[in-house]
Amino acid sequence: MKRDTGNNTIKPFNTRAFSLIEMVVSITLFAIIIIAAFETMGSIGILRTQVSSRLDLNSELYGAMEKFVELIKTGGDIDYEEYWNRKAVGTTTMSWHYQDFTGFGNNGTQYFCVSGNGTSMGTGGCLTGTKQRFGEYRQQFIDYNSNANGDLWDENGDGNIRWDDDDEDLGMGPSAFTGGIGMKELYLIKKWIKTERTYFRWTLKTDINAPPGATCNFTTGSGVACLGNIQILKLTGRDLGLSHSWASYSTWRYDGIIDTWECNTDYICTGANNLPTAAESKWVDIFPEWINVKGLGFYPYPEKDFRYAWKETDDTLVLNSYVKIRLTLGLAWEKRKTIKGPAANMTISTTVNLPK
Repeated sequence: MKRDTGNNTIKPFNTRAFSLIEMVVSITLFAIIIIAAFETMGSIGILRTQVSSRLDLNSELYGAMEKFVELIKTGGDIDYEEYWNRKAVGTTTMSWHYQDFTGFGNNGTQYFCVSGNGTSMGTGGCLTGTKQRFGEYRQQFIDYNSNANGDLWDENGDGNIRWDDDDEDLGMGPSAFTGGIGMKELYLIKKWIKTERTYFRWTLKTDINAPPGATCNFTTGSGVACLGNIQILKLTGRDLGLSHSWASYSTWRYDGIIDTWECNTDYICTGANNLPTAAESKWVDIFPEWINVKGLGFYPYPEKDFRYAWKETDDTLVLNSYVKIRLTLGLAWEKRKTIKGPAANMTISTTVNLPK
C-alpha cells in the first residue's frame, strides 16, 4: 500500500496481476489450439498418403489397361465365324462369360445353304441353332443350289455339294452378331504367316480375402465377394479335315482350307490333339490379382463381314472394323485393406481400330 500525504488516505497499488482462473483458462485455450494444429497436420499427412496411394493405383490401372489394349491391337480383325457360331449356340452367361461351349469350329454341323429345299436363301442366312464348323458363316453368303433342280445339290455327281456349277456367291448375308449390345467375349482372327485366333472373356470368381459372410452371385455378377478378371486364349489354325487329328487322314484334309483349331503352344489344353475343351484351365488371366474387373462390355463393329457382303448397299458397313470397350476397374479386397477410406472405381471407355 502507498500513503497519500495530501489527504492522509490509503490507496491500493495501480498494478494488476493474473488470477488463478485466468491462468487455467489461458493454458486450456493454448492446449486446444496446439492439439487442433497437430490433428490438422496429421489429417493432412493421412490425406496426402491416401491421394498419393490412389494416384499410384490409378497409374498402375492405366498401365494394365494399356497392355490389354495392345493385346487387342495385335489380335487381328473381328472373327465373324466364331460370332456366328456363338449366335447359333447361345449367349447365356455364367460367371459373366458365355456358358455354352461352341467348340470353336472343331465340332458341330456343316450346313450348306441351298435354295429349293424349303430354306429361302437371302439376307437371313441358314442358321440352324447348333454348333457349327469353322467356315459356316462364309457359307451363309453362298447358294449351293442356285438353279434349284432335282440333283440333290450335287451338280457334277462327285458327291460334294461345293465347287459345282450351280454354286452362286450372293454377295449378301446375315449379321454375325447384334450391334450395340455389350458382349462378354471378344473374338479376333489374324491371317499372317499362320492363322491365329485370339479370344478375350470376362470371368468372375470369389475373392478369398472378402469380408466374412460375403458372397458372389455368378449368375447376376453381383456381390461384394466377386473378383473379376479378363482372360485370354489363343488358337492356331490347321488343315486337318474332319478328324482334327495329325494321326489319321480324313475328309477335307489338306484341301487348303483351315478347319481345325488347336491351342497355341503357350496354352495348355486338355483335349485330344491339343484341342480346346469346355474346361477353363486353359484360359490365362490378363490383369494381376489385386485388380477387380467390375464391369466389361465389348462393342465390335460392323455386324457383318463386308468382304463377303460385297453386294450390300448399307452405309453402316464400314471397311475398317473396330471395337469399343467399356471397362470398370476396382481393387481386390487384399489391396483395398491397405487404403484407408473408400476405394473408388475407375471406368474407362476407349475405341480400338482393328487391322485387316
